[in-house]
Amino acid sequence: MTSDHVKDLVRQTLFQPREAARALIGMQLPGQWLWTALALMSILNAIVYSLSLQLSPPSDPSAALMPPAFHSPILFAVFLFGALAITVITLHYVGQGLGGAPASMNDILVLLTWLQVLRLMVQLAVLILADVAPVLGALVVMVAAVWGIYILIGFVDAAHRFGSMFKAAGVILLSLVAMAIGLSAFFSLVGVVVMRGG
Repeated sequence: MTSDHVKDLVRQTLFQPREAARALIGMQLPGQWLWTALALMSILNAIVYSLSLQLSPPSDPSAALMPPAFHSPILFAVFLFGALAITVITLHYVGQGLGGAPASMNDILVLLTWLQVLRLMVQLAVLILADVAPVLGALVVMVAAVWGIYILIGFVDAAHRFGSMFKAAGVILLSLVAMAIGLSAFFSLVGVVVMRGG
């Protein structure tokens, strides 16, 4: 893939996310390669995020209450990869449960991996703007967050072939609820084990 193809894909992702999703899925990239790429993106995003924290430490006192994973690049990379892997699996099965096409899990995987590439681009841009124009950097973060949701909805719609952005949004919401319940159950179980062990 040439740089021109990448630029076209970025532009298409921003303004025609469903068409971009179909192009990405059509590449038929192998699953092993995609999982490796997702891990690499997790590492790179964690490094850039940690650099941004060092160059522009949060002024909010509540930032000190952030989990340790958000302060350590290694822990954050592991946490991010785990969260993304769970997201891939959840979006796949919830989408199929709501009548989505029997698509391969690789379809969701390639889309989320590409989103992490875009996320890395945004983080690098914000890192550069942090010293030059911090207000503009904050604005970029807000716009990227909202636009990212729009892109994700379009991606999920294309992957499951719903033909409905509302149904795709429902899959994302249900996936978030399922992950929240799953994590709550997991941490409750860990707490019980720890208490019994103590």
